[in-house]
Amino acid sequence: MVFQGFVSFIILYVFESDNFLRSLQLLKPDQQDDKKQQHVEMAAIGGMTMAPVEDSDVAAECERITKTAVEQLTATDTVILRQLTKLFDNSFLAVDRLSVGIPKGECFGLLGVNGAGKTTTFAMLTGDITVSSGDAFLAGISVVQDVAGALRRLVGFCPQFDALIDPMTVRETLWMYARLRGIHASDISRVVEKLIDQLTLKKYANREAGKLR
Repeated sequence: MVFQGFVSFIILYVFESDNFLRSLQLLKPDQQDDKKQQHVEMAAIGGMTMAPVEDSDVAAECERITKTAVEQLTATDTVILRQLTKLFDNSFLAVDRLSVGIPKGECFGLLGVNGAGKTTTFAMLTGDITVSSGDAFLAGISVVQDVAGALRRLVGFCPQFDALIDPMTVRETLWMYARLRGIHASDISRVVEKLIDQLTLKKYANREAGKLR
């Protein structure tokens, strides 16, 4: 029974691990990416192929990102999205060749209606879901090739829903995220208490997250 549980845990870890999915993606032949890109370019609405309509500044930014070497772009842009694309089940186009560069220190927002692909874009940047084609670079590190998970030390992501576990206190929540972020066990208490003090959360530290405003 113990052996069966151990094997099941290993199988679950392998299939849930984004590193495993990224490794598979890197092993795929380039032809697969070409087919996906062709599928994107031929995406049809109502049976008719629709040519994308872009503003001049959008087109200019796309040209800058796609025609400039990544090494040169990283000198000015901390975040680079280059033809970033996501296809679900090879049929639903969620993000269509998004290209943009964000300079260091700039506050950049993605605006769009529900279903425009904003959450999917962030999920690709944080490694929660794999990229179908194209790539993104954070501080010069490729999202697609980051098998070692180096980006997890650089990027934080607060989801719109379910960011907190209601029964856990503020202090317990900070302890959990400290462990998830790889802070050394001997430093967690100091780091957590410093954050509680800096964020003026002392009187709420032992209250459950679900009971906070």
